[in-house]
Amino acid sequence: MKNKKLEISIILDFVCPYCFVSEKILEEVLTKLKIEPTFKFLPYELSPSPDPQTVIGEEKLEYFKKNIEGWAKKENIKINFNSLSPRPRTSLAFEGLYLAEKYGKGIQYIRAILDAYWLNNKDIGSIGTLVEISEKLNIPKEEMKEVLISGKYKEAHISLNEKVSEFDFEVVPTFYLNENQIKEFPRDIITWEEVILNS
Repeated sequence: MKNKKLEISIILDFVCPYCFVSEKILEEVLTKLKIEPTFKFLPYELSPSPDPQTVIGEEKLEYFKKNIEGWAKKENIKINFNSLSPRPRTSLAFEGLYLAEKYGKGIQYIRAILDAYWLNNKDIGSIGTLVEISEKLNIPKEEMKEVLISGKYKEAHISLNEKVSEFDFEVVPTFYLNENQIKEFPRDIITWEEVILNS
């Protein structure tokens, strides 16, 4: 399957648990099929400024745990529901993605941010956290710090986020394979494999 050409576009937000679990499943399928696709990431902030940041109360936390932990466990995926409340904004993390892509580390950065939030309880709205992650990926930390403080990619991110919000989709995450939207994202390895092989 190494020669199969595949472009995967993902509408996501880092603080979306469905995005975390579904991307982990996708990662496993791509490894199994030995496919190295090109990725395109489409931001859809769940709590964009100036909207209020989402407060994660006990009721909402229990709802997510009930609906997602069982699914993740079934697919052998670890998830540690982040206790940070209010939920951090993700605009800075998305701005950092532009620099990560400059160094050819887009998908590595996406996965590292998701892991930081959903496995390690990190505040991904913090410049310090994002700089630490970039350093581990061999992205120059001083450049990342400068990009985030200066807002170099702020307008580009806002523009793309607004553009994505006008797309015709129903859930986050939403996946596109070679520009064809998957109406319901696959929730298990077998289904993902079938979708990819038939794309």
